[in-house]
Amino acid sequence: MRALLVAALTAIGLSACGGSSSSSNTPTTSTVDDAAVESQLKQQLSTPTAQVTKVSCPSDVKATDGATFKCSVTWSNGATGKAQVTQVAPGKFTSKPVSGSVQVPGATVEKSIQADLAKQGAPNATVNCPDNIIVKVGTTVTCDVSSASGKANGQVTFTLSAEGTVDESSVQTS
Repeated sequence: MRALLVAALTAIGLSACGGSSSSSNTPTTSTVDDAAVESQLKQQLSTPTAQVTKVSCPSDVKATDGATFKCSVTWSNGATGKAQVTQVAPGKFTSKPVSGSVQVPGATVEKSIQADLAKQGAPNATVNCPDNIIVKVGTTVTCDVSSASGKANGQVTFTLSAEGTVDESSVQTS
């Protein structure tokens, strides 16, 4: 009989301890939904000339307004870099490429410059840029150019957008 009473009291005690997690006194800390942030970054940082193809954000960022963190980003033009992300409201984020962190392959830039020079009347140009170009918005990049039917021998200067695409209006030969 005593064993039956102990079993009944144990069952009652266990049922009182179990159940809803809302009865817990332990505060819960939520983290940013990294998949949702990655999706937002793909939309925010893609342009008509360079789509974001991959984003990787940390999964342990505490979800609070004003929280900032960095994500790794890859664009369709081969550029890679970091984006600074700020939580502005629950589930809402702003982002921008971190200046000096975005790098674009020189071969990608060379093709773009060659196409721009052809539009400017200098077809068949050969452009030689550094293998890897670090993007710093507002600064000028210089590459060598030759064999454009004599129309563009020397150097070409241009600026890059934050995601590493050539600003066509900035292409100048010297």
